[in-house]
Amino acid sequence: MSTKKISMRTVASYFRNKPPRFFFAILWVVFVYQIIMSGFEPNPYALEMIDAPEPHSYDIELVVILVVAMLFHLSFLVTIDVYMRSRWKFFTMLIITTLFLLCFGMVAMHAPPSLGCMIFWTFLSFGVMDKIHAKK
Repeated sequence: MSTKKISMRTVASYFRNKPPRFFFAILWVVFVYQIIMSGFEPNPYALEMIDAPEPHSYDIELVVILVVAMLFHLSFLVTIDVYMRSRWKFFTMLIITTLFLLCFGMVAMHAPPSLGCMIFWTFLSFGVMDKIHAKK
């Protein structure tokens, strides 16, 4: 894949080379959808607030931060996958994913559902990346 001309043909060949990449992309879309939809769930901790309007949903800022973080995570992984041709590619991708997991996983105990989806995505991406980069 070159940076000069990115077309649907080059994107299709990227997914055609290793079919688990398509599975990774579908899972990524599903988790972005889950993060967005879980941001609209009622917040059980805000039920005691008197001045806030019903249904006391979670802050939209957290959902936006998580979706932007998912975009950065995906862009880092795809960039490493496309441009890095060494045996350290998989290790570098795991380091990137571990940094995202540590960043968002530190608050897992009292995490809202959208943050829980992000934490679950980073755990799941470990396994999917292993399937993508497994030696045949």
